[in-house]
Amino acid sequence: MDEKYKKKLDCERICGAEELRAFVSSLHVENFMPGIRRDKYVQDSHDFSILKNGNFKANLHVHTRNSDGAGKTEQLLLHAEAIAKYNSRFNSQFMLAITDHDTINGAREAFEIFRDNPDRFQHLKFVPGLEISTVETKLEQQTAPNSIHLLVYGINPYDRQLDEFLKEKSRLKLELTQKTLTELNRALSKDLGFEFTLPEAALVHEMIAKGFDEVRRPLMKYTTAKILHNYYIKNPDFTYEKPVRKYKELFRSSEPYCIAYKKALEQYTGQELPPVSQEIENVLQKAQSIYEKAHPTMETTPAAFSSFEETVKFISSLEYGVMAVAHPARININCIKSSPEDIFTNIFENFKSAGGEKAMLYEGYYGSYFGERAISLLPEIDRAAAKFSLIPSGGLDSHGRDVITRTPYS
Repeated sequence: MDEKYKKKLDCERICGAEELRAFVSSLHVENFMPGIRRDKYVQDSHDFSILKNGNFKANLHVHTRNSDGAGKTEQLLLHAEAIAKYNSRFNSQFMLAITDHDTINGAREAFEIFRDNPDRFQHLKFVPGLEISTVETKLEQQTAPNSIHLLVYGINPYDRQLDEFLKEKSRLKLELTQKTLTELNRALSKDLGFEFTLPEAALVHEMIAKGFDEVRRPLMKYTTAKILHNYYIKNPDFTYEKPVRKYKELFRSSEPYCIAYKKALEQYTGQELPPVSQEIENVLQKAQSIYEKAHPTMETTPAAFSSFEETVKFISSLEYGVMAVAHPARININCIKSSPEDIFTNIFENFKSAGGEKAMLYEGYYGSYFGERAISLLPEIDRAAAKFSLIPSGGLDSHGRDVITRTPYS
């Protein structure tokens, strides 16, 4: 065991796997919510009634600036401590997990702040963790690769093996992103009159510049928006990402991204825009043919991507860490020819088979679902998880400057 991590044993409020399991097992759905949504399909529309009565007891899905969150680590810890102190009036506790995407930097930073400032954190229970982006290709009747995110709790934030695994994946993913941008510029920049750059791509998708999460989808959003922005707006006084941030709800429909961006652009500028020309359609299709090559297929998962089962096996081999399947109702099951319950049974079966006892949880109380489709899947997910005695955990998937909202934008 790392000597620095041994010090955690001196602080009972830095929680390991068994403490997490015992605490989460005692909670219910309302304990993972700051309040009731005024509109169940709108994120961050809570009335904060549960927060006020001391029953908001855990947010186990929080991101910092170390991945794609807007909040500083210390800022988030202090906000969680304030909730924990308030809850103590009701003989209630509060647990926070830092779970940055594809890096343990946030967990390490939070661990050191929490450990080294005991006078400032006298009430909060803290769990060091992370969220790993993985690719699933082994489900029954699956026709296309699927993204499954894996939450890992109670990690050793000084684990060299885990740190090296994550850093190598990020290095390879960043290399793949740069290569794809080079191909896009070689094929399109002469005709378009501008180039695609990594800093620009990161204006909305911060993680792409860090080598985290995907490559294809962020580049799809970036190239589509940049092309349409330059096509429609002459001498613009705003950058391409502004409409995306301001009208993010428009991008949650099933419409093609180019249609959603055009609508956002119309709302942002207050003017009706003409249809996308065939010439621009051809450019968008050409861009698609390039960034699609940066994604796994059913036959091949490039080294830059983490296989779901292999990653679960790897985490289970470490001394510290237990796992949860993150936001299962966000998994795209349209590429699998089976019933929803059978699909999730298959996912959880693979999870338990690869992870054993460390495959312990699923995010049954995820607080940031939106849309009828995701919400309708929850009973089937619960039934499938119960077959493997998985414990429901939860969180808001917070990306903001506090631990009671999701949105990263002010």
